[in-house]
Amino acid sequence: MMKHKGFYVLATAMLLVLAASCRKDENENPQNQGTEITNQVTTVTPEPTATPEPTATPAPTATPKPANYMEEKGIEVLGAGRHGGKGYVATGFDENGAPILGIADCEYVFSVVKEEDEGGGGTKIIHVTLDMVPYVNKDGGWSTFFYSGFVDLKTGKAYSPLADELQTVVLEQGDESHILQLLYEFEPPSITRPYCTNRYTLVCPSDYGDAGFYVAGWDQSTDAYVDRIDSWKKLQFIRHGESDMLVFGVDKGLTTEPGKKEADGAELAEENYFEENGLTARGEGKVTYLGTEAYEKRNEETGIWDLISVDVKEVEVEFSVTEELQGDGMKQIVGRFGYKDELTENEYRGVSAKSGVMDKRTGLIYPVRTYGAAEPFVIEKNGELLSILVGRNFEEKEDGNVDVLISVVCPEDCEDFVFFLTGNDMTEVVDYSKPAEVKSIHDLEHGETDLLFFQ
Repeated sequence: MMKHKGFYVLATAMLLVLAASCRKDENENPQNQGTEITNQVTTVTPEPTATPEPTATPAPTATPKPANYMEEKGIEVLGAGRHGGKGYVATGFDENGAPILGIADCEYVFSVVKEEDEGGGGTKIIHVTLDMVPYVNKDGGWSTFFYSGFVDLKTGKAYSPLADELQTVVLEQGDESHILQLLYEFEPPSITRPYCTNRYTLVCPSDYGDAGFYVAGWDQSTDAYVDRIDSWKKLQFIRHGESDMLVFGVDKGLTTEPGKKEADGAELAEENYFEENGLTARGEGKVTYLGTEAYEKRNEETGIWDLISVDVKEVEVEFSVTEELQGDGMKQIVGRFGYKDELTENEYRGVSAKSGVMDKRTGLIYPVRTYGAAEPFVIEKNGELLSILVGRNFEEKEDGNVDVLISVVCPEDCEDFVFFLTGNDMTEVVDYSKPAEVKSIHDLEHGETDLLFFQ
């Protein structure tokens, strides 16, 4: 991915007679029917015909009574895993930096982290997460416009708690009432997190089995979300515009398993790539290499920076790396590339580079589409599938220069990742809204420039 000079705006938020008829056919039987033959009259006596029994009219079948509100309204209750729906996204940003809203396919992930009895006191604690995968537009900016809340599956009563505040509420179910406690917490995406997350903690009676949660897209041009915070409202009356509303059940979430991914890019993997190709990785410090330098000028009328030229030449970069244990069997490795740029009010000259993460065992590159939100991948190692997160971000320094930070979250015992750096002629047109696909290092275009590795 090419190096940019700006930051993308983070926009987060919190959405069935059959009629039967019978007809009786009547047949008249002839009485005293005769035939005359050679002057003899033969009388034919018909055999008696049985009178049919009257046909009984079947009793109408009673329509089953809906088990709960969701069944009555035809709402599917979903379980754990990844689910899609139409949602609000930022297709771009206007001249004031405000998001331009549109409708697009969005992905949500529901999981019941755990359900546990609270010390045998007649109550239980339920922890769930509702994640939204950030929508990345074609220019690389990302957004998450959605809201969620608790819903009682039996009555359809929904509640949206205040953030970071444990609230006690009373749920009326006909002649019964339940005292519930709800805690809602929010966590945005980051270079170590691929999702915008709504976390819920529910304390309820041990025999309560109607807990559910909903999610919908948020049209920020209306106050539909704000109006219902800290109040009960029937699910059918919660406005969500053109977006879809998805409903998840806790009990169903506990009995369903999310689908498991296969290793990303496995068909492209090589064996012992680094060793077989005689490659080495550099350590920390400054390095001069044959790379590319970009020259841009600001358009005085539009204020947009126009690319004037990209030259292949020797450029300098400084690399450093840090490693931090996460406390859950995972660690974060951050590679930092420092560049020196020349920037005035209307002109910019600086290093143009492609950088990222590669598995030196397989020669596979794990790309990142945007800044400030991690990409999740599955790798295979020793016959085992492992999850990793790869992220990228900028950091502006006091002298005005910008460092590019590339992060990998992987198991603590993993020593297979290296950072790569090469030139970027900036002629490749990339649609960042397309999913990030793992590719082989052989498919990385870098022209005449050097390809360096760091560890």
